[in-house]
Formats: sequence, structure tokens, C-alpha cells
Amino acid sequence: MRKLLPVAALLLVLFVSASYAQEETEAEPGAAVRDRAGSDAALLLPQSGVGGSPKIALSKDDQKQTELKIEVEGCEELRGYYSAPIGASKSHKHALVFSFTSGGSDIAEELTDVARLSSGHDPIIFVSVKYVREKEVGEGFYLIEDMVEDDKLWEACDWLLAKALTDQPVDPTRCFLLGISGGEDKAGDWARHLWASDPDKFPFRARLFHGPTFEKDMEGLPPVPAIFSVTGFDVDMLKQFGTDDTPRRMANKLRAAGIPAQYHEYGQLDDIGLFMNDERWVQIHRAAINTLGGPGPEEYPPDEKRYLGAPTDADKLPWTEHKDPWANEVIAMATAEDWKGAWERGNGIMNDKNVKSKEKRDLKDFMKEFEKYVKDELERLDKSLQLSIKNDFWPNTWHHQRMKAMHKAFKDESWYSKKGYAATLETIKTFGPAQRDKARKEKMFEAVKLELAGKRDEAKKIYETLVRDKSEDGGVSEWPHAAEYRLSWWDKVE
Repeated sequence: MRKLLPVAALLLVLFVSASYAQEETEAEPGAAVRDRAGSDAALLLPQSGVGGSPKIALSKDDQKQTELKIEVEGCEELRGYYSAPIGASKSHKHALVFSFTSGGSDIAEELTDVARLSSGHDPIIFVSVKYVREKEVGEGFYLIEDMVEDDKLWEACDWLLAKALTDQPVDPTRCFLLGISGGEDKAGDWARHLWASDPDKFPFRARLFHGPTFEKDMEGLPPVPAIFSVTGFDVDMLKQFGTDDTPRRMANKLRAAGIPAQYHEYGQLDDIGLFMNDERWVQIHRAAINTLGGPGPEEYPPDEKRYLGAPTDADKLPWTEHKDPWANEVIAMATAEDWKGAWERGNGIMNDKNVKSKEKRDLKDFMKEFEKYVKDELERLDKSLQLSIKNDFWPNTWHHQRMKAMHKAFKDESWYSKKGYAATLETIKTFGPAQRDKARKEKMFEAVKLELAGKRDEAKKIYETLVRDKSEDGGVSEWPHAAEYRLSWWDKVE
């Protein structure tokens, strides 16, 4: 997701906060939560499309899982679970995700899967609870039943959350509630309970849902942002059952009520990612967590459908493999356009005093060749971008993306600072096409603002206008495509 321009962000924050505060006073319960939700709307919206990328491997950290007894009367059979990043700084406060999964005997495995949300970019602490049992009712047949009534489960969850906030290095402003793998309804019900009990102390910054089941009405919902992810297979399954109760429908209802919501629908039957091996949902919800009070979302390449130009032989790297295994690592990173990683890996080995000089001989020769290629390639890319600037036309996307990646990798090198590459990249941000893109972006903000105000017809007209202009400037602008995506899941809200 992209952050808003400062002025547009301020307008959206003020607007959303006002929409939440209809006929309310500052002293009304939950006012602080509503105000923060308004600020978070400016970070999460507009949604530029389906989050994540199937082309990027998921990075994650190592976690240690701990089981603990729940010290609440009547909840002795329940079990709580922590999962915390190994080696993470205890002096730093981390985000926390309280996850409701199936709540059964597979909870440890399910929590391990959920913990993929954590990475070195933004280490996360997790809490979950086992709340159902399997009761055999016949040979090979089991009945799944709750161990306790909901009111006792909420007591247990309250105790678990309070204990985690006390025992773990948690940032209390970055707590998130996740419903997944059958736990969506429980997550929604506990959120309603918490909001009804004490709105001022509602602990969660956002609610995250992955899967086809979830809450089905608006009554008693906390006004914090909601992020929905669902596979195309799940959507098709719901259609077969003839139900209108879908995450898509709920996301539309929330937006119409002024509550920030994202909806991510991806994948079809032939490329479905099931719960235990899907990475896309992790990328989607990780981005929301990283965005809200964190270091910001990890970068993913733009959709290649919006790329201008096509890769040619001139864009191919001069190496595919090397006799030196370290050089092959560098080549693999460069092939993935991770020029910073490639440069750091190669130099890291070169500077490693534990590796003998003769063992680094082949890598040393390769790194000289690598640096020469980078310098020549930057000259070629700069000429390409300068030609676009001269003709007031968006640059070749492949060239622009590679030059940005190389800038990130080599900007601190003395030879790089003597060139004008950084200035070229800055000019691309402000020349004619960029100014026109800024206008499209502001239109998108205006549509979101109107939609959250309940003025859906006005908002829809702006979205439709943006879509009609999506071929302008080579069709690379993300905002018409974002508007098209929004309309793709637009439902009438009665």
C-alpha cells in the first residue's frame, strides 16, 4: 500500500474522524479508538490492488513456541500459546497478533503457520488459545465442541492478552486480532464483546481475516480497520452454496459505514494456496501490520500488466552461472533484481577474514567484472530515462525498476555520487507524467473520502472516470488500476 500525500492524508484523517463522530462529543466512549482509526485510514486507503506478489519468496524469522496454563477459574482445560521471535531485541517493543484458528488439536501447527507473519523487517509476538475438543462419537467420527461457553472463553482470552502485555516486549499500540482457519467467527465475537465492555480500552488496532467465514452483521462492531483476504476458490465455493454472506459483502458494508476496510481476492482453482502452504495471505496481512505503527510495508514489484515496454536481450544479465559458488549466489540475487543483496553478499565474503585469500580469488575476479557491468548498465539505464524525460513520457518500467534497485545498492559508493543518476530518478518523480499521476492520485483520495462518507454514488463516478483514463501515459499509473480493482468488488449496500 502507498502512503498519501501529506495534505491529502490530513484531509482524509480529518474526514474519517468526523464521520465516526456523528453527533458525538469528545468524551464519548471509544473516541480515542475512533480517532486512531481515522488516522489509520490515511495509511491503509486507497487500496491499490491485491497485496503481495506471487513472485517474491516469503522471508520469515525463527520463532519459539510456548504452551501455558490459563489461570482462570473454569478454564483449566484450555491452553494458551505464545510464539516469539528468537533473538529479537527485548529492549524493542514488538507488534502482537492474537490469532483465533480452529482452536483444536492442531493449534501448535496452525500457530506456526500464522507466525510466518513475522520477519526481521518487523518481528511479531503471537498469542493463541486452544478452546475446542474432539469427542469421538463413532468409529472414525468425531464431534468438535467448545470446551467452555463464550463468556468464559472471553475471560481466558482477556487473561492471555494481559499476560502477554506484561510478560512480553509488546507495543500496546500495535496489537492485532486475526481470524483464520475457522476462527474468524470467534475473533469477530470477541471483538464485539471487548468493544461493548469498554470501548476506551479496546486493545486492537485492526482486525484481520483470512478465509470465507466471518461475522455477518454490523451490530456492535468496533470501528477499527478490517483487512479481508480470500482465495478465488473460496469465493467460488460460497457461490455454489448460494450464500450472500461473503467477506466481499462485509467489506462493502464497512466502507459504506465509514469504517476502513481492505478486500483482497486472489487465486483461482488452479493456483489456490491452501492454509498450510499459502504465502499470499501472509504478505497481505503482514503489510497491514507493518504499515500501522511499524517500519512500513515491504516493497513488492508492480504488476507486470502495467509495465511499459518489454525486456530485450540488452536487458539480460551477462552471466547465468559461475564456477565459484559464492559468485553464483551473487548472480542469483542480481537475476532477482536484488542488487543491494548481491553487492552486500559479494563484499561480505571478500571482507570475511575467516576466508583465506586464495579461496576468494575467483570471487575477487568476478566482483571486479560485476562492478564494471553495474557501471556500464547504469549509463545505459540513465540514457533511457533521460530520453523519456526529454519526450515527456513515462520511462521503460524495466529500466526504471532496475535503476531504482541499483540506486539503493550503490548510492553510498564514491563513484556513484559523482554521477547524476540520483538526480535523474528525482526528475522522474516530478516531470510531466508524474504531475498527471499526482492528479489521478488525488482523484482516488477524493473517491475514498466520499465513499467513507456514505456518498457512494459520487465516489463510484470518480472511480469510473479514473478507469476510463487508465491508458493515459502508457497505462502505467497505478491509480486507474486501483479504481478498477475497487469496482471489481463493488457491491450494492442496502
